[in-house]
Parts: sequence; structure tokens; C-alpha cells
Amino acid sequence: MNILYFGGFCDEELYKQDEKIGQKPYRIAHYTYEKAFCSEMHKINRMDIISVYPMENFPKNNFLFWRKKVKYKNTTIKYLKFINVPFLKQIMYFLGACYQIILWSIKNRKEKEKCIFSNKHYVPVSLAVVVIGKILGIKKIVTFTDLSLFSYSKQKIAKMKLYKKIIIKPYIKLTNKLQTSYDGYILFSEPMNKIVNPKNKPYIVMEGIYNSSNINLNPSVKKNAIAHAGTLNKEVAIDKILDVFENIHNENIELWLFGKGDMEQEIQKMVQQDSRIKYFGFLPRHEVFEYLKQAKLLVNLRDPKDIYTKYSFPSKTFEYMASGTPFFTTKLGGIPKEYYDYLYTTESYDSKEIALQIEQLLQNNEELNKKGKLAQEFIISKKNAREQIKKVNTLLKDKMNNQVAKKGT
Repeated sequence: MNILYFGGFCDEELYKQDEKIGQKPYRIAHYTYEKAFCSEMHKINRMDIISVYPMENFPKNNFLFWRKKVKYKNTTIKYLKFINVPFLKQIMYFLGACYQIILWSIKNRKEKEKCIFSNKHYVPVSLAVVVIGKILGIKKIVTFTDLSLFSYSKQKIAKMKLYKKIIIKPYIKLTNKLQTSYDGYILFSEPMNKIVNPKNKPYIVMEGIYNSSNINLNPSVKKNAIAHAGTLNKEVAIDKILDVFENIHNENIELWLFGKGDMEQEIQKMVQQDSRIKYFGFLPRHEVFEYLKQAKLLVNLRDPKDIYTKYSFPSKTFEYMASGTPFFTTKLGGIPKEYYDYLYTTESYDSKEIALQIEQLLQNNEELNKKGKLAQEFIISKKNAREQIKKVNTLLKDKMNNQVAKKGT
């Protein structure tokens, strides 16, 4: 099958630049996922990769993005070029995507099995994919790692610049219209389907892909520490982790935090008040992973009552479980039931009760090691690129063969 792929995947040099300057944690996580996706999909299908490289607007970043195409395996990564200012950048994304789709369709005009695959619902590119794809009669598949409706909450809109506030309502309307206009869906959580796929087109649920590239999976000597890595924002309950740790009175237990976000200043204050708290800032993925292996317990304490937790799968879940360190989490609607056999969970959201649960868990090293090892085996054997891409390829073949839409798992 011939696939025209749109995503944020880039060459190794560009990724290392991002990692060096401390790019946002979710950007690094998405790159890791896309690299595993493209590497495995490339073994099965013929791919043309178009990179929609994300970059903060000028003057925070370069005025121009005009990168040459780069060889990747037996194909190339082509980059959509743009002038890095609002509106003009989005227009160039749209026109560039239109051009690439038309060019690709001409090159593959004799091919019967072909589709356009978008690994993210980004309006300027989605508009090109949906409109040109429909005109040319080419099937269109999209991945939803999360939902745009949580990117445009009232609180976030209130903080936007004036020009963004003016256009946000029609932009959201267009976003919602386009997300229901694809022919097939890859979703990171089951509840997403009712929102983005009201026409019940073929879909699968695939929470991500574990990518072990450049990662040392060998066990490390354990230290008496709890750890959390990722985006350190209040909306993902970093304040809850700090509150819970305040209620852990064992002076020999440390809290390790990695990443960046709007809670950084609060974390720094806590570091000054409690010497057990260690803040490492943003580190490269392989360095963070070494610390995760050394910790005794990894935590994620998002509030299950927050509606967004139904419509997303925490990307850190794969990294945590693969580390071999047991993972303690609240029960979230976006995490499938099969995972909970390998996790420690809490039914409570009371900080004192959670603190007590954690202290009790940390007393049983043998049980912790057993749980961590089972979780690691599950992720590596069941959620690797080969297994996950099998599901994707089945969806693509079903769509190409015009099979009846049916529920995916």
C-alpha cells in the first residue's frame, strides 16, 4: 500500500536540537511515538513522509523554516516550508500540504491501494487532506492522541492574544467539522470515538507505541525515591503530587521531579522548604529513564473527575512501565482495563490516604520488584511497534477493501 504521511516526525539532527534546548515534554513524547510508528510502518508499506514541523512563532524562534528534504531509510522526509509568523505560517502549511497531496497523487495515479495518513489533527493540514483527498477520491486516515476541545477551554481562551480571541470561534467550528470528515480513525482512548467519529467509520484504539530506541532496559540499583517525569503543569495534578508528598513523613523517602511546566516556580519553593524534594529540570529521555529505573515507585495522580482524563492516554505510562519500576496511579477513563493488572491504583483522591498507601507499598521490596517486572514485560511484548502497527495495517486494509465499519480494540 502507498501512504502519504503527514506528521511531526523529523530527522535525528533536528530532534537532538529540540532535546538540547529543552523542547516541551509532550513534543519529545510525540516524536518518540512517531519514530516508532514510521520505522515499523515503513517495513510493511511504501511511505512518503511530509513533516509538519512545530515551531514557536517569531521572535521566539527563527523567522523562516526552509529545511531541505532528508533521506530516511528508503524514502525521504520532506518538510513543509513556512514563514514563521501567525496566519502566514498556517496559510503556507495549507498550501504546502495541498501541493504535496496533488504531486503525490499524480506520481501514484496508477496505484489502487493508497491513502493519506495524518498523525495529528492540525487544522491547516487537515483542511488540505480532507478537501483535496475528497476531490481526488483518496481515503483519509487520522490519529487522535488527544482532543482539541481541551486545547480551547475558557481559561485558555481568556489568556490568548486579542487576534486569537477574534478568530477562535470559527477556528473551533472548522476544527470540529474537519475531525468528523475522515474515513478511518486511530484513537488513543475509546471514549474519543463518540466525539470525533459520529458517523461510525472504521477505527481502532491504540494507546501509543513503546519505543525502546536508545534506551537501556537493564535494571538499576534502587534508591528510596518516588519519581514523576513529564509536563509539570497544575492541570495534570503536579500540585497533588506535592501535596501527597507533604503527607509522607518518612525522612528517608525522596521525591524526584523531571520536566518543565507552569509549576516550576512552586516546585522550586518546595525544594527550598523540603530537602527530600529533588528537581532535575528537563533532561534528555535516556537520562530520565535511568532515574526512573532507580526509583522505587513512579506516580501519576491526575484527578479522575477531570473530564479530559477520559479522552487521553498519559504517554508517560509506557515509559514508566517499561522502566521496571512499579507505577502508582489514579484510575483514569483513558487507560484501558487491561493495564490495571500491572499497576498500583487508588480509589481515593484524599492526599493523606494516598500518602499512607504509598508508604505501605514502599515497605515491600519483593512485591514492588515483581509488579514492576510484570509491567515491563507487558509493555515490551504487547505494545511494541510490531504489535501496534499490525492493528493499524488491519484498519488500512479494511478501509481499502471497503469492509463494513466495526468497532475496533
